[in-house]
Amino acid sequence: MSQDSLTQQINCPLTVSGAEILTAPDRAAPEAAALLGWDGVVLPAGVLVGRRVAVAAELIPAAHEYRTTTGWGPVTDRLSVTTWSWPEMTQQVPPVAVRLHGVIAPARHWRTGLAGAVPFAGLCATAMLLPPDVGRDVECLRRADQYGCSVLATTEVSDVDPDAVDLVQPGRSGPALPAGLTPGGRLVHELVYEQLLATVS
Repeated sequence: MSQDSLTQQINCPLTVSGAEILTAPDRAAPEAAALLGWDGVVLPAGVLVGRRVAVAAELIPAAHEYRTTTGWGPVTDRLSVTTWSWPEMTQQVPPVAVRLHGVIAPARHWRTGLAGAVPFAGLCATAMLLPPDVGRDVECLRRADQYGCSVLATTEVSDVDPDAVDLVQPGRSGPALPAGLTPGGRLVHELVYEQLLATVS
């Protein structure tokens, strides 16, 4: 399912009058990842291929060492990464250097969260981080279960300054039917690789 058809299917605009929808507190993402049992570094929330998310990932030591010694830094040009799927490029492509443990979409509404998280379901586990009342909405939980997305909610009455997070409903613990990396999936890995190096350096 394409990202456009998914967004249309769940009727979730990503912007309102040209302004980005406000998100739930990004600082709760590490606690959410810990509740889900995800390893690795939780990167600061930001826009990744058009979705505002926080990614839990770790370097793959052998692949990272190989890429460092051979000069293969992160490649974030979409057209370049697309060529890696060509048969003649098979022996010339660097190894994947990061392991994705999960993607968290912080949002004020579950439709926004679902639109942010679900496009990554083929790569890793996914979750939404929502305000307390929104995260317990029956329709939210039903749709999250349909897509295998975990639902977490801040425990405070206001999500402006939360102190804790509840796991409301667990989702799939890994990727949905992984069938090898598509060019789009490989680009996500390269973008996360770049962010991870910038964060851990």
